[in-house]
Order: sequence, then structure tokens, then C-alpha cells
Amino acid sequence: MKVEIKEPKSWQRVFEIEVPGQQVKAAIEELFREYSKKAKLPGFRQGKVPRSLLESRFGQGIEAEAIEQLVPDSYERALADHKLVPVNRAVISDLDLSPDKDLKFTATFEILPSVAIKRYKGVKATKRVAKITDKEVDRELDYLRNIYAEHGAVERPAQLTDKLTVDYIPQSGLDQPEKFKGENYVLELGAAQVLPEFNQQLQGAKAGDVRQIPVSYAADYSVKELAGKTVTFQVTVKSVQEKKLPELNDEFATKVSEYQTAQELRDKIKAGMEARAEDEAMEGVRLQVLDALIKDNPLELPESLVSEELAAMVAEAKKRLHMQHHQGAKGECPACEQEEPKLRDQYRPAAEWKIKEELLLSEIVKQEKVEVSDAELDEAVGEWSRYNRQDPAKLREAFAKNPDRRDDFRSRIAIGKARKQLGEWAEAAVELVDMK
Repeated sequence: MKVEIKEPKSWQRVFEIEVPGQQVKAAIEELFREYSKKAKLPGFRQGKVPRSLLESRFGQGIEAEAIEQLVPDSYERALADHKLVPVNRAVISDLDLSPDKDLKFTATFEILPSVAIKRYKGVKATKRVAKITDKEVDRELDYLRNIYAEHGAVERPAQLTDKLTVDYIPQSGLDQPEKFKGENYVLELGAAQVLPEFNQQLQGAKAGDVRQIPVSYAADYSVKELAGKTVTFQVTVKSVQEKKLPELNDEFATKVSEYQTAQELRDKIKAGMEARAEDEAMEGVRLQVLDALIKDNPLELPESLVSEELAAMVAEAKKRLHMQHHQGAKGECPACEQEEPKLRDQYRPAAEWKIKEELLLSEIVKQEKVEVSDAELDEAVGEWSRYNRQDPAKLREAFAKNPDRRDDFRSRIAIGKARKQLGEWAEAAVELVDMK
């Protein structure tokens, strides 16, 4: 077999393969022998059909079948001989079976680009660590107190943070007002998820008050029946409840945590916030190092890899759009489909960045000989299963049936270890910043 290799691009290879006529003839003869054993034709016993009749009846089909076998077999052999691993299905073209029975064809495929990293240790970066002050800790404690807040009915006018129970129904602007009415609806006055008009107009209302509140919806509002319309709601306030925050004392600490005193709770919260700030700062360092590596080590990417990653990102973005437009309801979403070209342009740089990150980290794994122990693999299986709410035994069973899947999972862990190590290897200047 003769193979000529061409390299139109750094990530693309073209095999021009020529299979000798003798090999083609042998493949055809082997198929004729198989057919002669199995063929059943009227007037002949199985296995006794004359060769001439087989040729006239099945000749073209046998020749085509031989080519169908020879093309992939020859391509796979060429890959093995030249130690190449494709990342996509080869495109077969220029198929030619010449009069002398030589078989010629072209196989075009993509491979991973070669990666040669100049330097990945000692890369300069800035480690921006958020300052955790008493004010930030107070804010976190207030958030916790709000979770455990109680509400009690009051007769005074409604204020921000009060809970209101209301009935509402559209009075004008809609053909089917009953579809958008609500009964015993509870809202927190001033909350972001409450319509701004409701937040504004219901301040000062008391139990028993009835208010007319016009609401103007944007043209692209997610609910089709409301988009672009001004709807006046009649809102009846049924009750006003005041939020009562629990005192920050030892009793509260024991109620909401395993800690015995308010000071211990405060100290642990601060320690947790500092740990999160450190983790976020290190992630910032890793991203800076990766960005520098991508710029210093240019890679041309196979289009098939980019298309695959981009398709996944766009599909996820369209799913989020569908949720926004239809609140999770199933069905078609023309608006989502119209956004696809824009989404592809928007997410392509991110898809390319992600692929380059993985290629560079894979090379670092090789150079550093990063290994993953069975204990680390088992721990990662547990974490993955908890996150995806699945039985870890099922994943282990899948690994036993498909070792390649297990090896890929182990490779992902190794890449994660190398990524984490990048931050430790960086030459990072620490900068304290205010929390956002």
C-alpha cells in the first residue's frame, strides 16, 4: 500500500492512498468464496452456484463491498503506520478503481496541534485578595439573621422589607385577565423579584386597601401575552407583616450552627470568608497564567474541535434563553433560534480559549508526569456523583465496562491538578482589594 501525506494546515492531514490491484483482487476473491458458500439460486444447491453466474448476479455488489472494506482498513493502517490520531471522522473523496484494479482514494482528517510550551513556571501575575473587614462579616451575619427572621402582623402602613399578602387581577390591557390573576400572593416589599411598580405603589398601604397599579411591560418581555402592553392591576392588600430579625446572641448561634457562642460563630464565618477570598484570588492567578500561556504559545485549532465545543456552549445558552422566554415550558422557541448566529459569534472566543486551555494543561500533565491515585479517583467519583445526584456505584460500574471512560475521567482529574498547580508556580504579587 502506498501512502502520500499532505499537510494543508498544522492540524489537518491528507492521505492519498493507493491500494495495489493484487490486494484489491484478493479482497474480491475472498468475498466471492464467501458468496459461493452461502448463495442460494433457483436450480442450484447451496454452495454449487457457478462462478460465472455469481459474477453476473453479484459481481458489482461484491466489488463495491470489497471497496467498502478496503477503504476503512487501509485508512486505519495508514494512521497506525504514521502514528496519527484523528479528532474527527475522515472525509473520503476522489475514490477511483482504475482499469488495472488499483484502488485510489483521498482521506482528509484533523489532528491535535503539536504543543510546545515555552514556560509555565514563574509566570508573573497579581493575586488580588479581598479584604474581609468587620463590615463584611456583619453583612454575612445579617444575611443569616434574615433567613431566620420571623414576621408578625402590623396595622401600620407598609414599609420596605415588610411581607404583604395580596390578591391581584388585571383590570385593563388584557383579553384574558383571569389568566393573570393571583390570590394570597406573598411578596416582600422592595425585593428585586417584585415588579418595580408594585414595590413603589404598595409602600404606605394598609390591610384592606385596594390600589390600581399600572404596569408597562417591555416589548421583549418573556411572557408573550404581556410583552409590550400596559396592564392595570387591581391589588387588594390582605395583610401587612413586619420582619423581626433575631438577636445575634449565643442562643441564635446554637440554633443556626454547631457553634456555642455568637463570637465563635462570627469567627468561623470570618474564617470561611477569608478562605473563599483566598480561593477566588488563586483562581484569578490561574486565569492570568493561562491567559499568558495561551498568548505566548499560539495554537491553531482543528475546526471540528471548535465546532463541537461551540455547539455545546450555544445549546446551553439557548436552553437558558428558552427558560427566560417560556419559564421552563416545553415547546419551540423561534426567538432562541433567531439568536443562534449571534450566540455563535459571542461564544466562539470562549470555545477556543477552553480548548487551548485543555491542550496546554494536557502538555503540562505530560511534562510534570502528573499522576492520579486510585484514592483520588475514588474521591472524584464521589464528588461527581454528589454534584449530579447519582449513585457512585453506577459510575464505577460504567468504568468497569468501559476502561476508556475511566481513563478519560482520570485524565480530567490530572488536568485539574495541573491547573491548580499553575497558581502555586506563578510569581504572584499580592494586592489587597475591597470586597465588591
